[in-house]
Amino acid sequence: MRVPRQNPHARTLRKGRYSRPGLHYFLTTSVAKRRRIFIRHEYASVVLDSIRWLHRTRRLTVDAAVVMPDHVHLAGQLGERSLSRVMHSLKSYTANRLAHLGVAAPIWQPGFHDHALRDDEDYSVRIRYLIDNPVRAGLVERIEDYPYVILPTWWRIR
Repeated sequence: MRVPRQNPHARTLRKGRYSRPGLHYFLTTSVAKRRRIFIRHEYASVVLDSIRWLHRTRRLTVDAAVVMPDHVHLAGQLGERSLSRVMHSLKSYTANRLAHLGVAAPIWQPGFHDHALRDDEDYSVRIRYLIDNPVRAGLVERIEDYPYVILPTWWRIR
């Protein structure tokens, strides 16, 4: 008897995926069952700390990131590890830390979405989407007021 796969779209997410060191990517991963666990400061902080660790260790030079209540977006330049290894590091570390804080497993949906940023226009569109996400969701009026964001260095407060 064949056991059904946990995520029937996992193969689709990987189709056409390639990891090229030095290339910029836009990455998205979601909380299992889209639970809004990152409305709690201590939980969102775990994810932000992990993203900063990815940056410090040059696994992903993070240009921008946002932790939304039920998903995470990040954009940056891939280091020497594959996208899958980078995202595995992020998700496994945060899942372990969040489990110790009492968050029920599973924390993350399997897989992640990736988009290679091919040119300056594509990069700008994706970064703008990331930055505007908390504002569009009605969480804040200005992105500068959202506590769970890493803004790009070129971002200026308006």
